[in-house]
Amino acid sequence: MASLRSPSLPLLASLALTFILAVGPVTSTNAEDEQVAVGRVEPADPNDKEVQKAVKFAVKTYNDMNNDLYISRPIRVMSASQQVVAGKNFYLKIELGRTTCSKSQSDLSDCPFYEQPDQQMRVICNFQIYSVSWENKMSVTNFNCPRA
Repeated sequence: MASLRSPSLPLLASLALTFILAVGPVTSTNAEDEQVAVGRVEPADPNDKEVQKAVKFAVKTYNDMNNDLYISRPIRVMSASQQVVAGKNFYLKIELGRTTCSKSQSDLSDCPFYEQPDQQMRVICNFQIYSVSWENKMSVTNFNCPRA
């Protein structure tokens, strides 16, 4: 029979395990879990499917909000990073160029850039895109296109 003054070995073992789990660092053996840390902004691959979806959304928003008669499309993604929150924030720096396609055209998939120097317009924009993929929602939370 165990004494009240000296706790049993199983009780001590369970208390020790509880303490270790509560205080010790959480580690994962799942490689995917180690790739993205929650809350930390990390580099993202510009060719990643989710990043490309965010780029497309950012460019569409840019074209919808500017007063140019012609659409712009990305020349290149200069940088991309991501942050896991209650969804994902994408931070994108995109160089955009004006195309020869007007906004009223229906097929804009292969619009060439202007070649005449007086018609060329290039701009570098910074976008913050918030995505909740499981709800199929995306929004621009911030963007700016500073003029050089």
